[in-house]
Amino acid sequence: MTYDLYWVSVLGYIVITLIILIRERKYTHHAEKAGRVFMPLVCLSLVFYVVDFFWGMCLVDAIRSDAVYFALSALLHVLAVVTTLSWLCYVLRYMNCPRRCRYVIQFVSAAQLLSEVVLVIANFFSPVMYRIVDGEYVRCKYALVTSFNVYSVFAVVLLGTLFAMMRKGRCANGYTRCWAVLFSSLIPLLLGIMQMEYFASSFFSMGFMLSVLILYVFVVTATREKLYRSKTKFLQNMSHEIRTSLNMVYGFAQLLGMPEGSWTDEEREKYNSYINDNYRMLDLLLNDLIEYTQTNRKTFGVSYGPVDVAKICDSTLQSLQFAQSKSKQVQLQNELPDGFTINSDARRIQQILTHLLFYAVQFASSDELLLSAKLNAGALELAVVDPNSSMSGMKELPVYVKDTLNDTDVDDLGVRIELCRRMACLLGGCIYIDTQSKDGVRIVLQIQNIL
Repeated sequence: MTYDLYWVSVLGYIVITLIILIRERKYTHHAEKAGRVFMPLVCLSLVFYVVDFFWGMCLVDAIRSDAVYFALSALLHVLAVVTTLSWLCYVLRYMNCPRRCRYVIQFVSAAQLLSEVVLVIANFFSPVMYRIVDGEYVRCKYALVTSFNVYSVFAVVLLGTLFAMMRKGRCANGYTRCWAVLFSSLIPLLLGIMQMEYFASSFFSMGFMLSVLILYVFVVTATREKLYRSKTKFLQNMSHEIRTSLNMVYGFAQLLGMPEGSWTDEEREKYNSYINDNYRMLDLLLNDLIEYTQTNRKTFGVSYGPVDVAKICDSTLQSLQFAQSKSKQVQLQNELPDGFTINSDARRIQQILTHLLFYAVQFASSDELLLSAKLNAGALELAVVDPNSSMSGMKELPVYVKDTLNDTDVDDLGVRIELCRRMACLLGGCIYIDTQSKDGVRIVLQIQNIL
């Protein structure tokens, strides 16, 4: 590469980096953590390319000032190490490196950065790294220290990634991330060999640009694809709730459409109440879906108000009657005082109970289940009970990680249980399974602070 091409190539890196920043600016607010943390690395690399561009202008005598050339060289030496160590910190987090190992590596990296800064400062008093003579950059005794500080980082990451890939195996989680880090460390290392021989070339800038682009493809693009798949799966897993509410509205609308005299006024009022409750539930579900798909929210809104618990339980059972087969019946066992109400969100409680009832119907061995509502030590307990104490061997609810809603490998049931857990927490409660009860296996929604 000739000197004249140096500033042209670096200018191209600046343009590419600006395109990435502008393109990703609108996604940073709702992107996953990996995508958000990636953006500062791109910004820092942009600063490095800008300094490298002006250094190239000095190299081709477009800027004819030895003082500017000297200062830009000093800044470029420091930025090369700072940018590389920032890349290292990002990669360690991206690979979920253990905290102790990460701290040790970062401590050694900080020592490398400190040695670089010391040499740059010393170079102002005595030429130990470089000097500028009549507009020419001349390397001195410790000129290769910067190259060692930079490329040793890529070499260590490359070896560590190969070791991690051999330990994890091809089918292990994170194998794709290992490939991303492997290539993003290998390419700068290969181009760095040429940089050490031809110092007046942009091989390091080129290698780092390719490294950033590889991480961009794997981190940002792959994350966005995963987000798209997760939204699709979320919609699919919520569709049964929408269908339940629609079946409920349709079923009772048909009943109300029967000839005059088929139902009493009290029954008609009751059916009309069921229709209103399920319409509000359907409206809630649709709002959740719209907000989640638009903003990738991982929490749900709660609207507090007086809640008639017995009425919510009865409405949920009626919905279940229209949504499932008649093979299993669920009876309401209400031990609450007459007219008992709490300050909570009726629609969220009904949504949780619907999930738990579907879960119990799927796993319970009994043909008859109970939906129990009672007070226990000042807390409200709503429990789905299998009297046979078997629940088909299910002794505890599945445990899923915090990112279940974005995990396309988790089954439908896992997403529903995770939704229940999150909504229960928002209501100031929890969900657990009680296998020690004399009544049988109980899946319990417990809500504290009910006043």
